[in-house]
Amino acid sequence: MGKATRLTMLMLMIGLIALSGCASRKTGKKVDTLQAQVNAMTDELVRLDQSLQDTRAAVQAQEGGSGVSQSGAVSSGKGASVGGMYRTPSGFEVPSVNIQKALKKAGYYNGALDGKVGPGTRDAIAAFQKDNGLKADGVCGSGTWAKLKSYLESIK
Repeated sequence: MGKATRLTMLMLMIGLIALSGCASRKTGKKVDTLQAQVNAMTDELVRLDQSLQDTRAAVQAQEGGSGVSQSGAVSSGKGASVGGMYRTPSGFEVPSVNIQKALKKAGYYNGALDGKVGPGTRDAIAAFQKDNGLKADGVCGSGTWAKLKSYLESIK
């Protein structure tokens, strides 16, 4: 087989592969793999942030601190509540009191609507997550909020 014929056959095979979608399936799988890695790293970041905030809270308790870290964030676990806003390590934020209102309307939270995301609010978030097929980590991220906000918007 001559060089020109081999080149033609190669080009034909590349064209068939491209038309078959094989290359796009491989790309899709790679994107899915990368997304899974990003999600795993986000989970690890949340875990490390929780550990850091727990350590800060313990140090402040020993020193008789005010409950506010050097950054100004209230020590409240995996998400920090600052100025009425709840923020996750990934940067998602929502008003703290809205989380509590939605959890209360959904029947998961019985505490005060004080805008402070403490253990009671985190436990309510985790219970809501568990019942709604989400990772029950007690962090109100964008996925949890997407399901939870429907209760805030309801007329119950």
